[in-house]
Amino acid sequence: MEGSQDFVVVDTSVVSFIFKGGERSLYYEAQLEKKRLFISFQTLEELRFGAFKGDWNAHRENELKRHLGGYEVVWPDQELVETCARLRSAREMIGRRLGTADAWIAATAIMLECPLATDDADFVDISDLQLIRAPRQ
Repeated sequence: MEGSQDFVVVDTSVVSFIFKGGERSLYYEAQLEKKRLFISFQTLEELRFGAFKGDWNAHRENELKRHLGGYEVVWPDQELVETCARLRSAREMIGRRLGTADAWIAATAIMLECPLATDDADFVDISDLQLIRAPRQ
């Protein structure tokens, strides 16, 4: 994808850190500055699930919706389905199972040929996946 070095897929953990603010978000905000930001449809679902489960009030839900306006959602299509299926298959063949939700998110970054900003170790050691992760303390 042309210009994909300026794109980043942002995992649920990082979107959540940035939404909540705080010290951990500062690293990611600096890394994502001036980048075109994408989230997987899976991240959108996970964030909405968290809001429903937490029984958020209308004000907090509206804050989340405003925050999500800064990201472009990547919806599944044939290419993403194939990328995800290949990724899950490849991981299982080497004995490294990857959950379906995480596979959708990783496949989105692989398909767009851009880094994945994540705080989760589940994505480490996936070939063809470049990560942006905060240093461990």
